Amino acid sequence: MNASRPRAWVMGCALWAAVVGSGLGAWAAEGRAISLNPADLYAGFEARKVALEGERLALDPRVFRFGSERRGVVTTDPIDLGPSQGIIGLPATVRTVAIELRADLPEGAAVALEARSGSNPLDTAKWSPWQTLAVPKARLEPLAGRCIQLRLTLSATSPERVPALRGLTLRPDVAPGPPWRGTLAVAEQSVQKLVRSPIEFHYERPDQPKIARFRTLARLDDAVAGARDDFEKLVKLMHWVGGCANNRTSRRERSGRTYVWDIDRVFTLEDGTPTIHGHCMSYAEVMVSAAVALGYVGARHMAVCGFREASHEVCDIWVPSLGKWVYFDPSLTHTYFDKATGTPLNLIEMHNVVAQAFLRDGEDMHWWRQQGSAATRKRVRTVGGQKPIGCRRGPWHYGKPARPDYDWGFYHGYLAAGFVQMTPRNDFAAHPEAVPRQFEHYPGYAGFPNWVDARTPPTRGAHNWVTRLRDFYWTLDQAGLRLVQAGEGVLRVHLGHTMPFFKAYRIRVDGHAVDGVADSFAWKLEAGVNRLEVAPVDAFGKVRLASRVAVRYAVPTP
Repeated sequence: MNASRPRAWVMGCALWAAVVGSGLGAWAAEGRAISLNPADLYAGFEARKVALEGERLALDPRVFRFGSERRGVVTTDPIDLGPSQGIIGLPATVRTVAIELRADLPEGAAVALEARSGSNPLDTAKWSPWQTLAVPKARLEPLAGRCIQLRLTLSATSPERVPALRGLTLRPDVAPGPPWRGTLAVAEQSVQKLVRSPIEFHYERPDQPKIARFRTLARLDDAVAGARDDFEKLVKLMHWVGGCANNRTSRRERSGRTYVWDIDRVFTLEDGTPTIHGHCMSYAEVMVSAAVALGYVGARHMAVCGFREASHEVCDIWVPSLGKWVYFDPSLTHTYFDKATGTPLNLIEMHNVVAQAFLRDGEDMHWWRQQGSAATRKRVRTVGGQKPIGCRRGPWHYGKPARPDYDWGFYHGYLAAGFVQMTPRNDFAAHPEAVPRQFEHYPGYAGFPNWVDARTPPTRGAHNWVTRLRDFYWTLDQAGLRLVQAGEGVLRVHLGHTMPFFKAYRIRVDGHAVDGVADSFAWKLEAGVNRLEVAPVDAFGKVRLASRVAVRYAVPTP
């Protein structure tokens, strides 16, 4: 596997195969059913407050202990019901689709089913509205296109009697279109795999006035000068943030008990010296704001609490050149990497290292974060805190030179990655009213999303939990495409993107620009090899990750 495209890329491949490249549509054209098992449903766009239990996807009974919501939601990715060969959709019209749900529904439990349809599986903006359907059997007609998306809501009145999904079957009625007389083959393909999350993230604009002033005041462009790529630029930026002097007495970063998240108050020049007011939270804020100022809108604050009840405030930032999110600790100037591959890790990948290396059967993160526990201290010393993970140490700790003997495998560092919470916005400069009244009481403050797995159960106050990597780690700054045969020698190109502040697609057909395309266009093929490249462009002129494909078309003989 390419080390520069780790887990997010693999997830995207799986999703692409499951949704638009698996041949499921070809089965439909032959009159065969499309079946989704519980694992398929769990891997879709949304699987919130549900638990995968072998052959069942059940409402998580923990909803009765944490929070007031007594339901879970499962939403599929868009599914192409038409016939396909590889990445090419064959010409067809889907007239109707029968839907059959298999579920366990004890007394007091219920499952509600909704569906919508459309033509473009990568962009649902022009799809039909959601429509409520009957369960367990329903029929959707007419369809607004050959693609469908389903949403199921599970609810119950008792944790002892919860609903569970056992599977779902789609039986589309497909009318094949006229087959091409010429031949078509994919010669090359490098198509971005778009991974979307049900978490709504609110992005800050790089040109927001406070952010733009901060960029100039702090001379951020000088701080990253000479960097060879995105990752090196962000490492340089982290080192600059970590080297800022630390003022812990001014209290500028707070208004009463509220952390203000105001870059004008948290960062100042004291007699010309860059100074950060506050603790690790403040360093994380400055890092997020600095990354946004330099065009990395995918920068977010993360809160952790782990070994010896050590709590910490850090960052995950989307690195376009790596195609993944990466962890940055600006107060300790550390990043971490997989020892086998050298790949920089994100926070949940680090959390998984902690869970796998240090926890045993019967132990969870509550055991791990006990303050003053001799057992956890002994475990770290026995396993070796620096053994299961690599660390790229920076030169600073809270504005002072880092001690060369600092044991990052025992003191503050990745071992704090126990309970994990994400702040689902970075737009506090534009929306200061959105700042939570309290930080530091986590996981769970402000109802922000927090991570739950077999070793990390929910805690009191942490009711908005997620359990899948795609929930925390969607992809950004990409353009994707889907090809469907239309008339002879013509491919309908459907487009989608994951770029915040998206403005337009930069499209090249055989090197020539195609302008004015919103979400799809007709690609007229010439005899021989035809090449297509699609890249997203944002409102600030930034061009990011493109999708490319080359197809070979042989015109029909008379």
